[in-house]
Amino acid sequence: MHIELTVNGELRSADVEPMTRLIDIIRNDLRLTGTKEGCGEGECGACSVIMDGRLVTSCLVPAIQAAGSSITTIEGIGTPERPSDLQVIFNEEGAIHCGFCTPGMIVAAHSLLERNPEPNDDEIRRELSGNICRCTGYGSICGAVARAASEGYGHRIEPAANLCKSRSPVFTEGEAGRYFTPKTLDEALRILNDHPGLLILSGCTDILVDTRSGRTTADRAIDIFGIPELHRIYKGDDGYIHIGGSVTNDELDNSPLINELLPALAYCARRCGGPAIQNRATVGGNLCTASGAGDLPVVLLAFDALVLLAGADGTTRMRTEDFVTGYRQTTLKPNQIVQEILIPLPAPGSRQAFFKRGSRKALTLSRVSLASYLELEQNRVRVLRFAAGSMSPIPRRLKRTEEALMGKTFDAALIERAGDLAAEEISPRKQTAYRKKITGNLVRRFFEEIVSKGS
Repeated sequence: MHIELTVNGELRSADVEPMTRLIDIIRNDLRLTGTKEGCGEGECGACSVIMDGRLVTSCLVPAIQAAGSSITTIEGIGTPERPSDLQVIFNEEGAIHCGFCTPGMIVAAHSLLERNPEPNDDEIRRELSGNICRCTGYGSICGAVARAASEGYGHRIEPAANLCKSRSPVFTEGEAGRYFTPKTLDEALRILNDHPGLLILSGCTDILVDTRSGRTTADRAIDIFGIPELHRIYKGDDGYIHIGGSVTNDELDNSPLINELLPALAYCARRCGGPAIQNRATVGGNLCTASGAGDLPVVLLAFDALVLLAGADGTTRMRTEDFVTGYRQTTLKPNQIVQEILIPLPAPGSRQAFFKRGSRKALTLSRVSLASYLELEQNRVRVLRFAAGSMSPIPRRLKRTEEALMGKTFDAALIERAGDLAAEEISPRKQTAYRKKITGNLVRRFFEEIVSKGS
């Protein structure tokens, strides 16, 4: 496969296989070795680059998706001979130790200051939360970014150019018929109908990890990430909020509609991985991965969401709990795509929340997660849904707890009973006592926050 890229303002090209990782193109084909590989799973941030204005981990971007894009690496920010002001400040503030993680840190900081030239301390910490550095210490790093912001670094950044004439890769004779980059949903569905069983590529935050481990093969694939219809978020006339299957966590987090009507979903999206992962991870991908540790499906269960599956022969709707049938198992057919997630409009005055507990605050897998939705009528429970994740092969609704509380008066006794029922209902595979206790406490917290804010 032949691709063109604009890298640090220069038009470059490479002949690579479709699933070659972007980091390997940058380091091996283009010989830009400032970008480092750490974990190879998108967790450490050492390989961070800016692609089309968004921070990404280059170890999780396949070449087929990088074709025609504009890439900024650490060399495009500054070189040893001509370092940028940001790099000078990092050095002067002692924000560099061994230096292995520093390129990714500086790229992430540059990306933040380009989009938000005057970030506050919380915004700086959040943007760097996907970059791990165990020897420098985060205080000096955050201090360096704050100083760069105060000295106007972000206001002086000029937008990266894109010199590519086409975003489409040119496949070899052996690749044609095995790899596809459709531009519309209809085109994608026709291809899947003619070539059922193609590996579907969207955000690829799990796919490239799975292919490297041998869990998944990628010798036949279709890239749907660039299809505009799959990135739509809108309120329909049918009483549902529609979320395209390739909507990213970042798009959820920054959607005014989601923040207004589904704040628990926005908060969940914000807590899943670091910014570079959030820029790529998709709601449809999180569902189709069907991992017990996935966070977005927990919230979708609590919202009683539907999954709209599209195929060349039409569409099918089903409930989220029916779509995910087991660990890494779904009802998705070989010729189907997750077109949309449909969430019923929350009732006025309803309450919702998402909680997760892990080994640390940022960039952590959930050990316990809980999503809640409540409607009250005359101080009685009218609608109640709880969903728990990370304690069984797939997220589960706490239906026995819900049924026991339906129609009951909302008071202190109900709060205490709800916590006890939830703790009793879940069956964690490990750390049983801890997870039961935390789940019960989170259920109580949900109700107690309603009281504190005024029911």
